[in-house]
Amino acid sequence: MDKAIISLENVGLIKQDKQILKDVSMQISLGDKINIYGGNGVGKTSLLKIISGITSQYSGEINIVDSISISEDLFYIGHKYGLKNELTVKENLEFIVKFNNNQNSLKYLNDELNYYEIHHAIDSKVKFLSHGQKKIISLIQLTLLSTKIWVLDEPFTGLDEKMFDKFFKKIEEHVSNNGIVISTSHNSKDNFINFKL
Repeated sequence: MDKAIISLENVGLIKQDKQILKDVSMQISLGDKINIYGGNGVGKTSLLKIISGITSQYSGEINIVDSISISEDLFYIGHKYGLKNELTVKENLEFIVKFNNNQNSLKYLNDELNYYEIHHAIDSKVKFLSHGQKKIISLIQLTLLSTKIWVLDEPFTGLDEKMFDKFFKKIEEHVSNNGIVISTSHNSKDNFINFKL
């Protein structure tokens, strides 16, 4: 196994006197695509937030190599997509790219919209899009930002088979370039390292 970039050792989480996570240990290396799976309430989202640095009150240890910056090299997408309903598709994507100081990647915006066959919605306000379309727009952020670590809460939910396949190809490209994908779902997935909670 390649050297771990992120190591979790006996990570636990208690919320409102309830044990959400207990003794979770995991090694994450470059090129890994990890599927953390299990039923509702087992702590999948909580674990992603701990890995992403959003939740800081936990037990155990998380060690990250010095060459990785969680604030700069990791991008997290949760259930709410991180989009602003009153802005258009284009305005949303321009905002997130500029916010992350990666304006050079805007030249790929049209290519990404065409790839996911959603270019027709470029000037539509996000509030008028379907849930599936919102999911696609949120996923386009990943390619535009070019971060090394993608942390994704149930990224395939809401995608039809065609969009599932298109996004899976993006994941394959990302990990083949030494990227990392950490995602959640309710079931184990083929071609992923499966980790059950």
